[in-house]
Amino acid sequence: MFYLFAIAGTLSFAFGTFFTKGVTLRISIFRAIGPLFLLNAVFAIPFIGTGPSWKLTTGSVPYLHIISAVASGILAYVIFSMISKSTASVSSVAPAMAPIVVLLLSPIFLGTSITFAQILLVTFLMGITLYPLRNSISGLNSVKTYAFILVAALGNGAVAVLAKLLAQEGVGMPETFVVRQILSGLAFIIIFPPIGLKFRDFYELFRRSMFMAIGHMTTIEAIQKGSPLVVQTFMAAIPITVIVIETVAYKKRPEKAIIISSILTVLGIAALSLSL
Repeated sequence: MFYLFAIAGTLSFAFGTFFTKGVTLRISIFRAIGPLFLLNAVFAIPFIGTGPSWKLTTGSVPYLHIISAVASGILAYVIFSMISKSTASVSSVAPAMAPIVVLLLSPIFLGTSITFAQILLVTFLMGITLYPLRNSISGLNSVKTYAFILVAALGNGAVAVLAKLLAQEGVGMPETFVVRQILSGLAFIIIFPPIGLKFRDFYELFRRSMFMAIGHMTTIEAIQKGSPLVVQTFMAAIPITVIVIETVAYKKRPEKAIIISSILTVLGIAALSLSL
């Protein structure tokens, strides 16, 4: 069953990532992030009464919530920065590398084991994913491009592992998602007050939040019910999905480097999943 949630999350994230470009073109990107986080939480209202009772002050749960919110905030900052300087498909390749991070963090935090073959696959996958993208983001040199992609991958992987850790503490999807979004949203609103946002801007924000909220909720549900690594492996299909959406929407051929990187990312992570 968690496979269906993972597929739904992949498709939703692809459309949400595509619509993020529209947000960066029309709205001051960092001033929009806070409202977007809070709008994401609004879409979870119908599910708040579902799942186990909330455990906001139980044991390590509040600390996991805070760390998850910080990781989400950093991830949002990096993703919006990347999309504002390039295309949605470029930024979507970085989160698709999250399985690498999950693979490396799982033995430490989730008690799983890794093999030497998996380590080799991880190294290979990082190389084939990063090299074609070294000059894909305008205004950034290769070192900064690598840094942006790696931070985005670390953020996605960390959020996935934290969602599993919260599940092990008995925290349900609604609490995991809503608390993360509210904490991140309030932090961004304080740091980047949404001054200058117009009423017409909320169409772009609403459309993007709808897809991203669905993606987050279905992915959290999948992670809680199954393996974070398997779920994140499905996310490797996001770049190709975004490329298809961009090709149809813009009626133009995507950059060759993005196509190569997306295909190699999917093949590499597929090989990684087979080694489990």
